[in-house]
Amino acid sequence: MKLRAAGRCSRISVFVVCLLCPIDAPGQPRFAKTDTRVPMSDGTQLASDLYLPESGAPFPTIVIRTPYGKDQMKVFAEFFATNGYAVVVQDVRGKWASEGEIVPFVDEQQDGVETLDWIVEQEWSNGDIGMWGSSYLSYCALTVAEAQHPALKTIFSNSGWLNGDKINSPGGALHWMLMLPWTLHEATLKTRSLQNYDLDELFRHVPLKDVMASVGINDPVWENPDTLSVMDVYDCSDIKIPIFHLTGWYDFVHPSALFVYETVRAATSHPQRLLVGPWVHDQLWTPYTQVGDQDLGDESVMGIEQLNGLALTWFDHWLKGAGDEVMTEPPIKLFVLGENKWHTFEEWPPRNVSYEPWFLTSGGNANTRHGDGELIAKPSDETPGLDTFVFDPMDPVPTTGGANFHFFPDRLGIRDQREVEDRDDVLVYTSAPVTEELLVIGPVTAVIHVSTDGKDTDFTAKLVEIREDGYAANIVEGIIRASFRNSRDQADLLEPGRIYELKIDLGATALAIKPNHRIRLEISSSNFPKYDRNPNTGEHPWTAVEYRAAKQTVYHGSEHPSRVVLPVVK
Repeated sequence: MKLRAAGRCSRISVFVVCLLCPIDAPGQPRFAKTDTRVPMSDGTQLASDLYLPESGAPFPTIVIRTPYGKDQMKVFAEFFATNGYAVVVQDVRGKWASEGEIVPFVDEQQDGVETLDWIVEQEWSNGDIGMWGSSYLSYCALTVAEAQHPALKTIFSNSGWLNGDKINSPGGALHWMLMLPWTLHEATLKTRSLQNYDLDELFRHVPLKDVMASVGINDPVWENPDTLSVMDVYDCSDIKIPIFHLTGWYDFVHPSALFVYETVRAATSHPQRLLVGPWVHDQLWTPYTQVGDQDLGDESVMGIEQLNGLALTWFDHWLKGAGDEVMTEPPIKLFVLGENKWHTFEEWPPRNVSYEPWFLTSGGNANTRHGDGELIAKPSDETPGLDTFVFDPMDPVPTTGGANFHFFPDRLGIRDQREVEDRDDVLVYTSAPVTEELLVIGPVTAVIHVSTDGKDTDFTAKLVEIREDGYAANIVEGIIRASFRNSRDQADLLEPGRIYELKIDLGATALAIKPNHRIRLEISSSNFPKYDRNPNTGEHPWTAVEYRAAKQTVYHGSEHPSRVVLPVVK
């Protein structure tokens, strides 16, 4: 089946001034919307919509910078303006009505800083600024916070990230299911459609570096990936302001959003708030309760109205000195899968977490899918135990659910893994049924001892919950490109046949595993097209045209204690 996807200046350059916008609710302030241009120091003019309440100046300001078209932010801008804020919504450089050339991610810090410089010089500004954003928009905000602009007092950050490696290249592999369609979608000034592309064919194009040229697109980042190295210098520990962080367990951004939260929380005494729902990317805007195959119930709904209310309460506290109740609630709120209810905590991960290893061992448990092996609480006496499979990059394991890019709804969220697990290139290790509820909250890690006959290869790991009816629900997953096991900066090729210990970050979860359910760990070497395929030759997929099959061996037992480590709340 082919996938076809559904210098500073104190003067405003005014192009269009709207009439005062009528507001139906009595007592709410009216506002005026003005189309403006904000000049950058290099002369580039960035198109911006300015929303000003009718009275009460000077105002605190909320800034929203977006590559997706400022008109899409109208509902949020009007909401904040009716609640007494000046709002600046800006098309980023090179997109929509703004001048310049778009080079994704590269100019956002400098342009954001200069936009805030411009705002504080306006007579309607009281000098206090908050930034609001989701995903790329949140990246725009966090870069300004990292620059420590003095006027930026707080951020409301949904699916926020700063350094791109946890999103673009988790474990050293390319997040192919994100990078390719997002770039195709955003490579032009305004056209945002994938209808004309055969994505299945493009996902398999080799070498990867030529895929954009194959459809007639000259993308500056694709031509020179080193362009994005500017992102490597950003340091979340330089952020020193209060932030409200949101994400979802099946949102592909959640590892980065949690990393930003944890790093900022450790670096500053300013309060941070964290809310994690069950959602896929952008689901929290909607009333939908379905996450993949599963309906998680009415408690899982956020929606625009509630989201705006959270943001307003947050901004009112930090920009207007009101709404102290926001600081009296516990700082962490998590949706616990399995229970499908919200729980609050004082810390992330919860302070009473115990990191419990579950060890791989040989088969024999009748509950395993096809006799690959078991998960047990103590290391096996095997010396050594081992399992083998052949990884053929021309026939990779298909992506089946998970925290994936939201352009592919049929591959998102919770999906039954049994068909995947029947493949010969997927090893499964399954526990006995648990006898009492197991509350797993925090980061999940797999540590595996492996060898290969290739010069480089990948290993994947997936945590799965097996329900009483046999349904195999994917929880979290990860990958490691073996050549980047020691450093993301320098590839270190493998010695064929040598045994290596590899650590795979699977992300984080909050899950209540019910009695009589079982825990499963899948081990393989591909998850495609989520991750690009390793050619197993030692050449990077970016330039490789030749791919070969590799024989993979997973070791376990007392000498090679391969395991998955679960954060269990006691």
